[in-house]
Amino acid sequence: MRKYLPHTLFWLTIYLVWTYIRAGGNCYDIFLRVNLVQLSMYMTAYYVLKRVQIPRLFDQGKRLLFAASIFLLSVLLYIYWRWMGVLWIDDLVGYPNRLLWSVGDYLHQSVQMYSPAMILLAWETYNDRLKELERMERLEKEKLANELKFLKAQINPHFLFNTLNNLYSNVITKSPKAPDMVMQLSGILDYVLYKSQSKTVPLSEEVKTIEHFLGLEKIRYGQRLEVQYQVGQNLKLPVSPLILLSLIENAFKHGASGDIDHPKITIDIKEKQEEIHCEVWNTKSKYNGELNDAYKKGIGMKNIRRQLDLIYPNNHNLLIEDGKNSYCVKLTIKPTFA
Repeated sequence: MRKYLPHTLFWLTIYLVWTYIRAGGNCYDIFLRVNLVQLSMYMTAYYVLKRVQIPRLFDQGKRLLFAASIFLLSVLLYIYWRWMGVLWIDDLVGYPNRLLWSVGDYLHQSVQMYSPAMILLAWETYNDRLKELERMERLEKEKLANELKFLKAQINPHFLFNTLNNLYSNVITKSPKAPDMVMQLSGILDYVLYKSQSKTVPLSEEVKTIEHFLGLEKIRYGQRLEVQYQVGQNLKLPVSPLILLSLIENAFKHGASGDIDHPKITIDIKEKQEEIHCEVWNTKSKYNGELNDAYKKGIGMKNIRRQLDLIYPNNHNLLIEDGKNSYCVKLTIKPTFA
């Protein structure tokens, strides 16, 4: 019922307004009857145009047939109008001596017949355009949301495999480190699988997961890797989950390589003037070729850049200092949502 309500209200409005105009304050009963005939013509012109002529002729590129069909329909409707006039309308409204056919009258009636159709078509086209824009916007948001989920899901699987292998070795040797590794890994998985589905988390939550990550990596690399970690106090600003963790994971992936004599990673995270500042510095392989190319072009930084563009457009600054033996990423985020 709601589907037909707008059209019903439109045609009822046309009927009543046109009757009021033609009656001029008198003889409403006469023009209420006469305008029923005209309303039927208006509706026929519109629905044939909408359901037949436009989809089957105009949209199919048959423009000449489309124009011919409108002309033919307008002639048929005018013949019907004059037939009704000869039968009873002319006498009823006081035009007993009207011509049976008049080019001027035909043109006048045709414009009159198609005017409501043009108004209704314009209105529906506008509404359809709005709906299409809303649909495209919704699809774009869904596409970006799915892309973001995919990007977040790309936490380095090698980290998980290596951690599980190290955990297995420590369990076999009954190392006292094993229980701590289980707790650290449990904290990371809980964050990655569940908490990261939220739009934002407090920065303190991201930092807590980073500390779990650092704990596991320190067990993995032992004394061979030097890690300097600084974090500010009262971290309350909202941040998109996994953004900072991805930066740090990327530093470990490329900065603790076995071909680096003295690998070192420094991390500094703080809040300053309602902005999140994160600086990650790491040594890198001094050898050119595959390792460094993978580092520069690998999925890690591309992933991070894309996430930042999706979540913080125009509200972040990513500065990369790519030296001969070191790599430094400085990220500033201005949260735009609470």
